[in-house]
Amino acid sequence: MIIRALFFTGLSLLLSSCVQPPVFKGEDYALVKSNYPVVTLNGVDIEKSYRLDLKAGKNSLVVVYNTYQYDYFCTFSWIAKAGTAYEITDQENRYPLTLYHWYRKNSLWTRKLSPMDPLECLRKPR
Repeated sequence: MIIRALFFTGLSLLLSSCVQPPVFKGEDYALVKSNYPVVTLNGVDIEKSYRLDLKAGKNSLVVVYNTYQYDYFCTFSWIAKAGTAYEITDQENRYPLTLYHWYRKNSLWTRKLSPMDPLECLRKPR
């Protein structure tokens, strides 16, 4: 009985952790997800957001990376392709944040392709 309960618990955890394909607002849109808040979109301050639908084409974002002592305001600018998912995350690279083209390999794995450094990361004391 205990083995059956453990089996079903493990199976439910596995199924709930499947990688979902991205959902786009429309065919002319790209999607960007961030582990940190996006505060500026194309030069306009916005309410903090962790997921944005972007029109395909040139876009720029400012994302805030918080540490105990400083806030880093990292600016990204790139040409977003329609139907493409992007992710901004910290990956222990040269800058605190990196923009990746997010790719769903299968239902259990993803890949991060084409890493792009921010144009700048301004450090401000907290």
